[in-house]
Amino acid sequence: MPPMPLPAHLADAIKDENFWKNLEALVSAGGEIMPDVIVASRKTGSTGSLEQRIAERCEVARMGVKLASVTGSALLERGPAPRQNPPIHNGMMYCVNMVDKIVRKDYRAGQKHELAKLPYLFKRIRHLLRVFYDFLVGLRPHPDLVFCDWEQMFDVGLTLHEVGLCLQLDPPRLRAAMAAGGRELESFLLDDDLDIGDFRKAAIETERRVAADAESEDADRMAASDIEGMADKDIAAHVLAWFFGDISVAFIMNENTGSDADEKRWAGKALTRLVHWSTSATLRTTLGDSLTDAMRPIYWSKPLLIKFSQAGGLGALFGDWANSTCRNMCEEVLENLPDAVWENQTPASLLAVTRELQTKLHQETSDLASTPIFVNAFFNIYRLYGLAPFHKAARREKYDTPVVFYYVAHCIKRDTLQMRTRKDWARLLGEYVAMPRSTEQRYRWANYTISGRWDCLEFHGCCASECPERRALEALREKRVRGVRDPSVEARLDAWGAKPKACAACGDTSYCSAACQRAHWPTHKPDCLKKRKSAKRT
Repeated sequence: MPPMPLPAHLADAIKDENFWKNLEALVSAGGEIMPDVIVASRKTGSTGSLEQRIAERCEVARMGVKLASVTGSALLERGPAPRQNPPIHNGMMYCVNMVDKIVRKDYRAGQKHELAKLPYLFKRIRHLLRVFYDFLVGLRPHPDLVFCDWEQMFDVGLTLHEVGLCLQLDPPRLRAAMAAGGRELESFLLDDDLDIGDFRKAAIETERRVAADAESEDADRMAASDIEGMADKDIAAHVLAWFFGDISVAFIMNENTGSDADEKRWAGKALTRLVHWSTSATLRTTLGDSLTDAMRPIYWSKPLLIKFSQAGGLGALFGDWANSTCRNMCEEVLENLPDAVWENQTPASLLAVTRELQTKLHQETSDLASTPIFVNAFFNIYRLYGLAPFHKAARREKYDTPVVFYYVAHCIKRDTLQMRTRKDWARLLGEYVAMPRSTEQRYRWANYTISGRWDCLEFHGCCASECPERRALEALREKRVRGVRDPSVEARLDAWGAKPKACAACGDTSYCSAACQRAHWPTHKPDCLKKRKSAKRT
């Protein structure tokens, strides 16, 4: 579809020199308001009428789309078919409005006979989303494009979010819908694979292939990034994430309200599905803040949080702390995290936790590693599971990510440290924070694959710009043939990156030889003196 033309009044406004300053201020203000909206919806979400509670819980989504209307979002995408009043029969808005009418209005009026239509309507909505995004991303034409008639994609997501919350906050209504929809509705809600689209599947497979190839190069990573960019345009799963999240949370919350086998089966399936969706790095990127918004009731309830965490979902909380609009709420939860959540973790669930800790540290300064949340996490992981999770996490650290897990595992093994208390961990993580840059670079180098070392020649080893050994290695790099390994050349490369000694005065630069240090001294001297003076003042 061609882009929509910019309205004349907006085109004129953009020419105003104050426009972008005002826009930046507006977005900043909206970002500051969002945590208060999240807190307010928690405080008011358990009182008032059903409709009031639904409206309050949806306020986060509404605020998000208001910000998106300023900054731009795929949720504002318009369907290719024109809107009609009433909507075209079997079109997207017809189906969405029918779901809303059947679940919210008709049920309230005592009319339950049309609940049996829900499986068809939900599947039709999912089908039309796939038709639209296959066309938008892959340019695949389909005759059903004429039924894609929404004004904004957000209209679809928000209405289904309201329906999901209605079923969550009224358990008898949910049970009535499940009884009427039967196995077909259960399969749609709890068994069917998440429809992420072909480009997302290709992006996942490409990323796995690149990660598994020790000789993958920058060109491979760039190709994977291009496919990822195409996949990001397909938000079909993201649009449905609110609804699916609401329903999954409903089943988990309501497990103890009834005693029949159906409800226990639904709760078990919902818990497994929600853990998988919320802790998978690729699916989490696909589902975004919509899923986080829907999962807030789990974070609000300590019993639910413990249950969810022990089922493998703890990484979701750390992930939402790192990458969501609910990060402030998640930080508060993490600061008061009970030790019980760390029990019954699997290698996969611990990998999700350590991955999100790495992500958070990568986004912030290294000082974050010595804060209570990190100290508590490292203490509990080691207390219950030993060094294995640290070694596994270290293998995932890359040239541009913190090396905290490699550093910790190396120090504990090298110095046979006894890490019995939180104070022990606070001390070790404090040493990591204070580690000179040159030392950190050596840790990074030791953790690279062979391809990573060749790719990062310019950033490691020796700070002297005219280092003769680097020049020689760069020449050898040009002669490399993928798939052909030369042990002697690789040993030379490894030794060069591992042996540099830090400047004794500031500890910030490193050199592979005394000759390189002398050659670089005129360049390094001003910074070195400045850092020494700063260190004395400190």
